[in-house]
Amino acid sequence: MKNIPIGPVGFQDMSGSLRLVELRIPFNNRFSNSYATLSERSVVLVGLTEDGLTGWGEAAPYPGLATETVEEVWEALSTPKADLPTTARVALAQAGFDLAARRKGVPLWSHLGGSGQAVPACAAIGLQETPSRLVARVDRMVYAGVRQVKIKIEPGRDTHWLEEILRKHPALSIAADANGSYRIENPALAALDELGLAYIEQPLPAGAIDDHAELRRRLATPICLDESAPTIEAIGRIIDSQAADLVSLKPAILGIASTLSAIEMLVESGLEVKIGGLVETSVGRSHSLALASRPQVSRTDLVPPTWLLSADPSPNRWELTDGLLAPFGLEGMEVDPDRPPINGYVIRTASFVY
Repeated sequence: MKNIPIGPVGFQDMSGSLRLVELRIPFNNRFSNSYATLSERSVVLVGLTEDGLTGWGEAAPYPGLATETVEEVWEALSTPKADLPTTARVALAQAGFDLAARRKGVPLWSHLGGSGQAVPACAAIGLQETPSRLVARVDRMVYAGVRQVKIKIEPGRDTHWLEEILRKHPALSIAADANGSYRIENPALAALDELGLAYIEQPLPAGAIDDHAELRRRLATPICLDESAPTIEAIGRIIDSQAADLVSLKPAILGIASTLSAIEMLVESGLEVKIGGLVETSVGRSHSLALASRPQVSRTDLVPPTWLLSADPSPNRWELTDGLLAPFGLEGMEVDPDRPPINGYVIRTASFVY
């Protein structure tokens, strides 16, 4: 984290003007996990302008992962408050980091200590109604160029469904994400361990750290924790309890500064680091990709935003090369919420001067 200026964490750290843009964008296909099924994604873009330069961030509260709503984010950012909701605070800080990169005239990844190297893409595949539909979805992702997939599972939709994919795509790296839907006594966990998966993500509820540590001792498959790691303190408990082999960090919840600290903590403790997302547009995803290019990060949950969402506020195309996703070599990132076709998904905008 040396020599990386921390972005603003609240209105007290701001000067200049703030622009808010609420977007509501349909998914290309409904996205389901064990606690939510979404057909559209609502986010708030945050533009921070000072001295003629604008940095961008994104508040992307996801049902089941964030306690606040988009409406609460909008209200909090529209009215100066000392205590901002998590994703609102993160978006404001993201805008500050992007603005700092633009001031320095360097890419965002460079400002955040990244290498600029391409990182492995991994497609998260939501719950499907039938095994055949799941296989068809994976087929499309493989055809598009991914070499890693993470399959959403839950009790009753797990082992048999994964076996179908393993048979058809034996060279594919396949992980399973339960979103906390199992209990430690469920015999399906032992069956999943026989499949040779890359890892099992969040098999048990978020607070079940001791049970995750016990499960890790029982299973040969690496355990990844995600929902259990929303704060630096929680990550410290995971490390102390030896409850995981790798931890998925979500910059859209942790924030950039805490994500940088968490990367250092995990690497020092011998754990693998993964950077994940909240199905953001390219605004939030650019920050995640910049962090994912840091050399200590070995895995991601990142694919081009338009693979999931039907429109995006950036004119830049995200493309995979040999299963890898490269951060843009631009000053900051390019965002134009006024351009067609994204302006068709703008719900409201507002501007404020501080």
